[in-house]
Amino acid sequence: MKAPPVPAPAYNWSGFYVGANLGGAWTRGHLNIRGNNLYGGLTEFIGGVQAGYNFQAGHLLFGVEGDFDGATFGHPALPTPTLGSVSQNWIGTVAARVGLVEDIWLLYAKLGGGWVQSNASLNFPGVTWQGSNTSSGWLAGVGVEYGFKPNWTLKLEYDYIGLGSWASPTVPPIQLNRDLQMVKFGANYKFERGTSEATARTVAAAPSSPAEEHEDLAKKSQNPIADLVSVPFQSNTNFNAGPFNRTQEVLNIQPVVPLHINADWNLISRTIMPVISQPSPFFNSNTNGIGDITQQFFFSPTHPGALIWGVGPIFTVPSATDPILGQGKVLLGPTAVFLTTPGHWVIGVLLNNQWSVGGNPLRPNVNEFLAQPFVNYNMAHGWFLTSSPVITANWLAASDQRWTVPIGGGIGRVFKLGDQPVSTYISAYYNVVRPTGAPNWQLRAELSLLFPER
Repeated sequence: MKAPPVPAPAYNWSGFYVGANLGGAWTRGHLNIRGNNLYGGLTEFIGGVQAGYNFQAGHLLFGVEGDFDGATFGHPALPTPTLGSVSQNWIGTVAARVGLVEDIWLLYAKLGGGWVQSNASLNFPGVTWQGSNTSSGWLAGVGVEYGFKPNWTLKLEYDYIGLGSWASPTVPPIQLNRDLQMVKFGANYKFERGTSEATARTVAAAPSSPAEEHEDLAKKSQNPIADLVSVPFQSNTNFNAGPFNRTQEVLNIQPVVPLHINADWNLISRTIMPVISQPSPFFNSNTNGIGDITQQFFFSPTHPGALIWGVGPIFTVPSATDPILGQGKVLLGPTAVFLTTPGHWVIGVLLNNQWSVGGNPLRPNVNEFLAQPFVNYNMAHGWFLTSSPVITANWLAASDQRWTVPIGGGIGRVFKLGDQPVSTYISAYYNVVRPTGAPNWQLRAELSLLFPER
């Protein structure tokens, strides 16, 4: 009788690690001033570093982690002065972690303390004041972490810091409530390997010919839920935006990472971080910075039939570095993608709808829909034709200001820069239906770094 096969060793989470994170933070904190309708709440972009140590005992994990994040919240120029503003410079936390381990997955909770440095200013009749304050509070959080390489992990985390109120030394005193919520996306480097090189996960062998290899890689890069790590850099140049007919530029950095739940299911993570140059609604100038970060997750079968599909949640955190660059709201909703790949074609549609569920209470509510149909035809030597217009609807707008509907397309190619596979394309779209003040033309160019496993 043959001996049963020896199972591959589970992922080892023990040891020291360091990493980096970015995300968004928001608070119900406000300056209690009537009429201060813009700077009363606080949303911001955060980014920083973390370090910690894990001790794994079977399926249980115990650890400690500290992190430090800088916070960015800018104030746009307005034609009239505001009565006050709040901002934060940095956030630090130290917490114990307790988690449940299932091979390459870690579900954990955090409990500890946090420190926040805040600035505030007041400017209304009889009161002019500026001040800063650093205070501490308790921290509670939850997160999920995924070991996608022997020394690398990815994590998504939610934290709440309870801080005491801060009162200005003015007459009358103004109360500032600063309880803070954060959503972070991070990556960690483990000094102790999670798996050995011999047991690292691999995929099937490459196609048998260069032509098949090019087309197979092209079709995977065009599939939003393919088992392929990619990092697209997508430039969207929108012409004739706003009252001064200026140009808006949105560079979307959107890494896609497939997470293997088990032999039957994948979880596809897609993050969208926009870097924006936004025309001002008041002056003939642009405001530059980072917009609200969106995270999508798609649960998708590992072995689908003719119809490839994925469904899951989508949420957006108010991470904009300037109020004009974001909506100031936490958004949540469902997302789905459906596609088929007959012959040389990749045809499908990506759908989602998001509603505001938190964030700055003084900013307008959000209910927005997005549909992105995509059609790609792959040709010889990695060339392909593409069309993927982004159709949007603002359900809270007037009926004649609700829809943006573009038409257009372009051409692209999959090739190698040295040993690095890349996909590039350029396309143009005309908005046949659009709200007042929206751009009428868009030029889209994308460069995607592709990382097929060997």
